[in-house]
Amino acid sequence: MAKAFIRRYLPSPEQIREMKGLGFLRNRLSDPSLWHLNRRSASWAMFWGLFCAFLPIPFQMVPATAIAILFRINLPLIILLVWLTNPLTLLPFMYSGYWFGSYILDVPMLSWHQLEHLATRAMHMSDAPVDAFEPGLLQQLKPFFLGSLLLGLILGTIGYIGMRYFWRWHVIRAWHKRLAERLARKQPNASSSDPKD
Repeated sequence: MAKAFIRRYLPSPEQIREMKGLGFLRNRLSDPSLWHLNRRSASWAMFWGLFCAFLPIPFQMVPATAIAILFRINLPLIILLVWLTNPLTLLPFMYSGYWFGSYILDVPMLSWHQLEHLATRAMHMSDAPVDAFEPGLLQQLKPFFLGSLLLGLILGTIGYIGMRYFWRWHVIRAWHKRLAERLARKQPNASSSDPKD
C-alpha cells in the first residue's frame, strides 16, 4: 500500500524528538495525528514540507513542525521534505529562487560569484548593526525572497496534487491486484481437468 511505501523513507518519531531546535515543541509531539499517515495528511505534508524547504530562513524545521502541529498533519514527511535544503543543496536552491524572482521582477540576474557574496552578506546581517548594512542589500535580496516563496508555493501545490494522485493510483493498483488474486483462486485448476496422455 501507499502508506507502507512512504513509511520506508520517513524518519522515526525518536529521530524527530531528538532533533535540536524542537525542544520547546517536544511536549506537543505526542499527538497521534502527527504520526498518522493517510491521503489527507500525506498530501498536506507534501505541500507544507516543500513550501518550508524553500523558505529563505534558517531553521526551517521549526516552522514546519509548528505547521504540522497546527494543522495536525504527518510530521515525519514534512521533516523529510525540509531536509531537501541542506548544505549540499543550498546554493542551487538559492540560485533557482533568485533566478525566478529576478524573472518575475524583471531585474538582471546576478552571477554565481555575486550570489555567493550576497549569501555571505545576508548570513551576517544579524551580526552587524543596522547602519553597517551595505547599501542596496535588501533591494538585492528582494528577488531571492520573492522567488523562493513563489517556488515554494508552486512546488508545494504540485507536490500536494502529485501525492493525492499517487495515493489514489496506489490504492487502485492494490485493489486490482487483490481482485486478480481472488479470480485466480476461484478458477478451477486447468491442469487437473486435462486428460492424461
